[in-house]
Amino acid sequence: MLPIFRPLKDPAVATVWSGLAASTIGEDLFRVAVVWIAAEQIGNAAGYVNAAQYGAMLVVGLLGASAFDRWRADRAMIGAKLGSAVLALLPVAGAYVWGVSIPLLVLAVMGIAGLRMVFTPALQSTVPVLVPNRDAMQAINGLFDATWRLARLIGPMLAAVLNSILPVIHFLSVTAAGFVLSGAAIWAVRERLIDPDHAPKRGRRGLRGTWDALLDGTRLILRERTIGTLLLLNALANGPWSVALQLCIALMVKQHDPQLFGLEGLAALGLIVGASGAGDVAGNLVAGSVRFRRPLATMFLGYVAMGIGFALLAVAVWVLPNPWMLPAMMLAGLLSGFGGPFFFIPMITRMQTAYRGAEIARVFRLRLVVMAASMLGFNLAATPMFDLMGPTLTEFLLGLLILALGAGGYFHFRRVESRPQKLPS
Repeated sequence: MLPIFRPLKDPAVATVWSGLAASTIGEDLFRVAVVWIAAEQIGNAAGYVNAAQYGAMLVVGLLGASAFDRWRADRAMIGAKLGSAVLALLPVAGAYVWGVSIPLLVLAVMGIAGLRMVFTPALQSTVPVLVPNRDAMQAINGLFDATWRLARLIGPMLAAVLNSILPVIHFLSVTAAGFVLSGAAIWAVRERLIDPDHAPKRGRRGLRGTWDALLDGTRLILRERTIGTLLLLNALANGPWSVALQLCIALMVKQHDPQLFGLEGLAALGLIVGASGAGDVAGNLVAGSVRFRRPLATMFLGYVAMGIGFALLAVAVWVLPNPWMLPAMMLAGLLSGFGGPFFFIPMITRMQTAYRGAEIARVFRLRLVVMAASMLGFNLAATPMFDLMGPTLTEFLLGLLILALGAGGYFHFRRVESRPQKLPS
């Protein structure tokens, strides 16, 4: 058995994993549906709908940090998933009254994104409790990361299948069911997620408490400067990644209409994004199971692969006609997805071994705040960029930006890791 799958021998881990899988597959189906509906209704302005979720993440991450530290991790996760289910059903209910409503869709997108800021740091803080053995953390981080990346394969592929039997708005009903299943899974093993040695931090309330929580996260990152650098670079890279994967490809499909064997439109989009998910899963199996001799430099090679993949997506549209365009875009998407796990899994494992309990949640939440700011900025800039030079050139340039980040990080950390290590005196 691959090391990445060994944690599933523990029934509690398997239960959490199954709930996480249901939730993340539903959420990726939600993302495909939202982008497609927005692209149909408002065209290039779909970037603003995407930006709304990152604005919500930024606000919740900044203003809610002090409150979240008072919540027990299991309660935070269960509440977040049940609240997300209700929000996912709002646009469905509205569709029967007013038709497909962009304002209701934006409300659901923002609410679910905000609750993600509650769930994800809480989940990260429970990993050392689920797996007290530090040597097993890389495997469980690889397993949970594989869940998110598997969802990027299954969610879009599921969209391609469901498109023939369900209205797109009911993709959100499937998403809601996934959230409910995830909340039930966390509830079933909630006793395993509580760390008896670490009580929640009781800080000041209001804006002073918010400021204290942010300063705590900043101090913790400054304490471990290498980890802080990796967390912030990863967060910043998520800005161009979100536009390249979630927006550009959808608009490229609508503009250039790649098709193969009668598959086109939303089905074609599902195949391309699903191919990126397949690359994610393949990269995860390697990154979650292998220990690299130069781990820091290798992490940035993941961004090199991602950037090349996004750039080749644009090249495929420029140089290839149908029926070759869609297969070429899928192959480029596969390469773009392969690189992501090489950065994320070692980064998270380092974080969980350097910090404990609530510290993990604070550091991870600060990372999410920076990530949300980056994604918000890039998504707000996306619509003017699309109007100025089109989605295909935008995709190409964003790919080059991620490639440059990966190459710069690789050469810097290769020099760092090649220096002789000082022996203790």
